[in-house]
Amino acid sequence: MIYMKNSKAIASNFWVESTLNSYSIILYSDSKLLALLLILVTCMTPKIGIIGLAFIIIFNAFLRLLGYHQETIRSGLLGFNALLVGLALAYGFELNTYFIGLFAIAQCLSLWIIIWCKNYFDRYQLPFFTIPFVLVVNMIMLAANTYEVFAINMDYVFLENSLVHWQKDTWYQWVHCLDHLNWFPTHFQIFLYTLSTVFFQKSILAGLLILAGLFFTSRLVTLYALVGFYSALFFLTVMGGDIENLNFFYSGANFIFMAISLGCYFYIANRYSLLFVFVLSPVVLFLMITLNKVLFAFQMNAMSLPFSVITSMTLYILHHRHQQNYLIPANIHLNSPEKALYEHEQFIQRKTASPHYKMSLPFWGEWTVSQGYDGGITHLDEWGKALDFVITDEEGKTYAQLGETTDKFYCFNKPVVAPADGYVYNIINFVEDNGVNVVNVEQNWGNSIIINHLNGLYSQISHLKKDSFKVEIGAYVKQGDLLAYCGNSGRSPEPHIHFQVQHTAHLGAAPVALPLSYYIHWNNQFPELAIHEVPKQDDKISPVISHSLLLEAFSFLPNQTLQIADVRADREYKFPIHTNAYNQLYFHCAETNSVLYFKQDGTLFMMDYFEGDTASPLFLFYQSCYAILLGYYPDLRLDFTMPIYRFMPKWWLYINDLLAPIKNLSTVRFYSKPKLIDNGLDPDFILLETGFDRVIGNQPFSSCQFDVKIRKNAGIEITDKKTNKTYLLACVPSFSA
Repeated sequence: MIYMKNSKAIASNFWVESTLNSYSIILYSDSKLLALLLILVTCMTPKIGIIGLAFIIIFNAFLRLLGYHQETIRSGLLGFNALLVGLALAYGFELNTYFIGLFAIAQCLSLWIIIWCKNYFDRYQLPFFTIPFVLVVNMIMLAANTYEVFAINMDYVFLENSLVHWQKDTWYQWVHCLDHLNWFPTHFQIFLYTLSTVFFQKSILAGLLILAGLFFTSRLVTLYALVGFYSALFFLTVMGGDIENLNFFYSGANFIFMAISLGCYFYIANRYSLLFVFVLSPVVLFLMITLNKVLFAFQMNAMSLPFSVITSMTLYILHHRHQQNYLIPANIHLNSPEKALYEHEQFIQRKTASPHYKMSLPFWGEWTVSQGYDGGITHLDEWGKALDFVITDEEGKTYAQLGETTDKFYCFNKPVVAPADGYVYNIINFVEDNGVNVVNVEQNWGNSIIINHLNGLYSQISHLKKDSFKVEIGAYVKQGDLLAYCGNSGRSPEPHIHFQVQHTAHLGAAPVALPLSYYIHWNNQFPELAIHEVPKQDDKISPVISHSLLLEAFSFLPNQTLQIADVRADREYKFPIHTNAYNQLYFHCAETNSVLYFKQDGTLFMMDYFEGDTASPLFLFYQSCYAILLGYYPDLRLDFTMPIYRFMPKWWLYINDLLAPIKNLSTVRFYSKPKLIDNGLDPDFILLETGFDRVIGNQPFSSCQFDVKIRKNAGIEITDKKTNKTYLLACVPSFSA
């Protein structure tokens, strides 16, 4: 593995991480501190804690011995059900010689059922939740009850008799020191008891420790746990039920797990997910009552089965929606609902900035949209999603002098280029050009070209000049290649370009709406970058022209190494460039195990995601070059937002996290803009000003600024204006790094 330094590190990290992750993942986290706290909580009953820990270590050892993928074992996804089984065994049975056999049988059953459930549910792209735990525990309990040698733990059956003995025990008194103090309302005590029963304890102190660990790990998980529990409490009270039943052997945990899963883990936390969790609570309640009554006849317990069934079914139903409205799937799983929420906002921004398919303008230079989508002249009904382009002067006219002939029109005989890569499917080149104000309604489209872009999309460009084509049918063209010249053929009273995108290759097929990937919108002579937009009528627009100096400086490829030199500290850092299984490019810091994902599409260089040590120079690169336009436009300012959890104070993030499902009060606004170029034709350097502002509400409260200097054949120089530290960046082949 590229992230580890040696095999010993791999081995030691495997055993620690696979064990700890099996604890923390139960509460939807990968926090090692939370895992250690949960181990402490299970050890409040020492027998339960020790046996549970031994069970998961042995289970993970069996998985590794049998050859299962180490990263899957390390994640805890296979182990957490086994851990719960181990805790349940220790809770339900006395320790004797026969318990060893029961322990081994439970290991085998856990292994078989967990692997089977994983493979079965993977077919439907669904998690199996705690179904293996419920199946194994019920199987063990049913079978063990048949034989007296497996001693059932009667302490929890004859609780009152046991309490007399336990209350004399100093350890018991410490663990249960808060149980009878009545510091909390009854309903909150039941909530704390419910949290503790997840790990087979029944102690307010245990519940408080879990709640504290949960809050410091994830405010959203804590919020949705409370919402799920109190929703159940509300409906149970309305229906006249006994709220004490919620802390009985996983009953209340069903609502907590359902709320976290559907409210903020598999879906982005928002006001709709809060409402959805509340509405779904009575459904879980009714299913829980039904399953307990049915299974009671077979001496079985539903435990967490209601949550697993309802959540799996809900995920399956929502996966098959045509539109992902209101409940928005979390595209980025980081075992942190907060990160998922804040990264989702950036994911939408990045997805817009890097659309799956890029369609550009079919010309060079500045043109004007003479008729936009549903323009009302010829773009009507099902043929409405098309664009017409002309060239205008400062007065808005499309021609010089009186415009009495076509050659007086500015756009006549101007180059028309390929809007995207593809094969020339068809060319129509027999229609004579019209005179001014003359239209040919019989050959409506005039001379046209149709390009097959090989992804179900075709583009059609019409009203071209006869005999001006520079390509042939079957030729492969790249975006920006010259195709022909603008003419005045077909239904065209004056020279212009008609451009549309369609799903079929037929001339004049109904167009489809497809935003253009990038273009410059000239607003009163000031340039604005339009990303994934459709230009409107009368907009003056032009394609983005990349600058070779910027393009070269921000081109990073696999098997290269980014070298960053700290000028003041006289220290150099090296970050090799890799690709993952999804063909995503990233820089890797071996010293801190930090990673920085990025994209570059020839128009925009943009950071995707940073994870790791913020003291790494990679983070400075992330901050200062979050989004860089690879074209030089002196008056153009690029604005993006950044994930707030990297930049806001911790104390404020805790507040913002709790409010974020309703309203995110914080923003980090990144900007970049040109500052200086030494020579417009052949520059030796380009200087950019970049930075970001931290904003709470609408009030900026702090900012950072950087100078980013791109030197010809000399890499990138970044100066942090706050610290006045300078860093030099250069990219070299990995073998020479």
